[in-house]
Amino acid sequence: MYGLEAISAHNGWAMAIIGPLIVMSGLTILSIIISQLHKLVAIFDKKAEQTTEPLVEIKDEISVPKILPNDILETAKIYQMLIEKLEQPFELSDLYQIAEQNSFPHPILTVSRLRDAGILIREGEGLFIWNR
Repeated sequence: MYGLEAISAHNGWAMAIIGPLIVMSGLTILSIIISQLHKLVAIFDKKAEQTTEPLVEIKDEISVPKILPNDILETAKIYQMLIEKLEQPFELSDLYQIAEQNSFPHPILTVSRLRDAGILIREGEGLFIWNR
């Protein structure tokens, strides 16, 4: 059996129609998903904007962001106000304590980043100075 008889006998016409329909429906679904992807990206952008914008007023009129900026120099400007209250050289435990009292976010991680950037320099056994 050859030709159109073989196609009819083995459901070839149905497969010839169903195959493109499956491909087209898959492409349609994929295009709908891609067209709505911008909404998902907008949700993540809103979260990123909210983490950098709001400021919290604290005791000594120092405004500290709820989440410190990713730029270490901007973070250093914020922490410089605290370090000016300490005598030079100072212990890191004093800096941690004053940062906690003023509700600075993540003081241990931030001080570690300041040390890695060379902004806090080791002066002696457990003592540090501020590199201006």
